[in-house]
Parts: sequence; structure tokens; C-alpha cells
Amino acid sequence: MSWQLPFNVPREKPAPAFPSGTFAFVHRPTNAPVSTKLLLLLWFVSLLLCTTISPGQAAGKEQRILVNAMEYPWSTLGRVNAAGRAHCTGVMVSERHVLTAAHCIYDVRTGRWLAPQELHFVAGYQFSTYEIHAPVKSYRKSANYRPLNEASARNTETDWALLELASPLGKQTGWLALETLSNSILQRIKQGQSVLLSSGYRAGAPHAQTVDFNCQFPGRIKNSDGIAHRCFLQNGDSGSPLLLYDQGEFSIVGINVVGFSSDNGRSNEYVGALTSSRFHPERGSKDVKQAIGKLAFLWDKGALPGNGSKAGKMPGKTIALLLEHLGYLSKAEAASDPAVLQAALQKFYKKRDKPAPAQTNYQVLGDLILTLK
Repeated sequence: MSWQLPFNVPREKPAPAFPSGTFAFVHRPTNAPVSTKLLLLLWFVSLLLCTTISPGQAAGKEQRILVNAMEYPWSTLGRVNAAGRAHCTGVMVSERHVLTAAHCIYDVRTGRWLAPQELHFVAGYQFSTYEIHAPVKSYRKSANYRPLNEASARNTETDWALLELASPLGKQTGWLALETLSNSILQRIKQGQSVLLSSGYRAGAPHAQTVDFNCQFPGRIKNSDGIAHRCFLQNGDSGSPLLLYDQGEFSIVGINVVGFSSDNGRSNEYVGALTSSRFHPERGSKDVKQAIGKLAFLWDKGALPGNGSKAGKMPGKTIALLLEHLGYLSKAEAASDPAVLQAALQKFYKKRDKPAPAQTNYQVLGDLILTLK
């Protein structure tokens, strides 16, 4: 087993046209003996407020589903390419701002913070498609974050960075608002009416956006602004959002910043996400307010891609991919005409004794997501 801390890992194959690489999401292994590493795992689990974890929760699900990154809400996510050597994942939270992890913009090898001009954000990136992108103009981070001292709850809860882009990319991608995990939302998650999910550019698929649609939620981390969850994340997922689908809308409830691995960083048993409440205008933390100032814009209602954008407002292709995954479409049919897609939706809703909507929308996407196990 190994407790791992953030560092940069060279990529074997660069992404087309833009700086690439893999920042480790869960992080460099220690050389501690097995007994020490086991104690570290027990320490992390002991921090959870919810201590009942079933055997099925003891290992991450290694299944993530490919989505169309040029459709909202996935279009709001992108790669934070750093200095030609590494990448993380970030998410648009306004017309010009991207939220990610602070360790993504620190180069351990050179021992310095990367300059804004060394960072580039590529939204909706999918294989050879990288049509929506912009350089980073500036960034803000917590003055309390210590990049070489990550193994503590206090340091993890300051592992955030807000990037300002040189152009208003959000007009093309849309953006997502922040949300807190209230008791009512947690109850809907428990009842299967809402769900936590996580999407990003993991090392196993660095040129495509893949999603874990069912993040298990063991609990919150004691005395910390942290959420512990069970999603399959890898290197490259650092800074990716912990997303919430609730009552027909998508929002951000956390930023994935740390994890525990027993397989040398290939996947995580537990993931620690910095909760979005740290950025709340009223209840937010002091370090965030000092670094950013006014925070209300992060909590405004999210926005769809603007008219004329290359990013799609409706997730039609993603809906087809999920119908294929659930067995309602063949791979060939998933790329066929709308009538075939509608017929597949009729079958899906008939099985659930519900009428099928006349056209695809976010409620359809949500219904499909809530069906995934």
C-alpha cells in the first residue's frame, strides 16, 4: 500500500498541438514499511464521519464511460496543460475562470510555481478535437498551501487554484455553478434520486473525457473541508470536479485533490475532494476570501454554451452512448438518425413504465445516469 502525494509524471505520448503530460492525481509513494502504510490507510478511513464501509466499497470501480466532451455539461471540463510536460483537469466556473488543484501548477522537479504563460486550458478536448482553448492570463491560490507538505488535512483543504483565462471561453463552453451538499441533497442521493459523479482526463485515457457515474459517498472528513468518496480516479484527474446531478441540473460540490492507492497510483481506494463550501460567499474560508475577494460569481446559476458555439447545448451524443452502454442501441445505431434514438428511448422508458419525452434533454440524461450502477 502507499500513501501518495502530488508530483509530475512525464507522458509517453504528447497530446496534439498543446503542452501535455500527466500530473499525478494520487501521488508519489512513500518508502515507509507496510505497517506504516497500513496505519496511513487506517488514519484516512478513521477521518470519515461515516464509518460503515461495506466490502463492496473497499476497492474503486475501474469502469468509466466515454462521453462526448463537446456537449454540455462535459464541455465545461478541460485539460490544464502545464509547461509542455504535464496535465490536470479543470472546470469552467465563469466566462473566464477555471477551478482546479493548486498542486497542478507547481513543478516539483524545478521547485517553483509555474508562470501563467506556461499554462493552457483546452476545453471539450476529445482525441483530435481541441477547438476551444485559451492561455491562462493569471491565477490565484491559497497563501497557506505548501506544495511539498501535502500529507495533512489542513494542507489538502488549501489545495485549490482559480485560473483566469485570456479570453471568455465560457461563452463557448458554458460553465457550472458551485453547490453545497445539504442534508436534503444527501437524502436524495441516498434514495437514488440524485447522484455524485466525476469526470476528467485520467492517465488511462488522457485524450478522452471519461466519467464515473456513480461515486459512492462514505462521508465527510472530520475537522476538515473535505469529502471522501469512492470514484475510480487516476493520474491526470487532479483538479477534476466532483459533480452533482440533482433535480435536472449539474453543479460542482467539490474538487478532487488527494487519494489513497494500494496499487502504486494506478487507481484509488478513497478520494478526498475539497468541498465547494470553502468558496461560499458567507461561510467560505479565510484563505479563499483573501486570495479571490468576492465569491458570489462562483455561485451564480451555470450557463449553457452560447449561440454559435461549437459545443452542443444538448447532450444527444452522450445520451446515445449511454443507451448503447445500457443495451438499448447497438454501436452502429448509436450514430444513426434521430428516429432510431427516439425508438431506443421509448424502450428505455417503457421498461420503467414512464412516457418518453418528445426530445432529448437533461432530464433524459439524468434518468439514464440514475439507471447506471
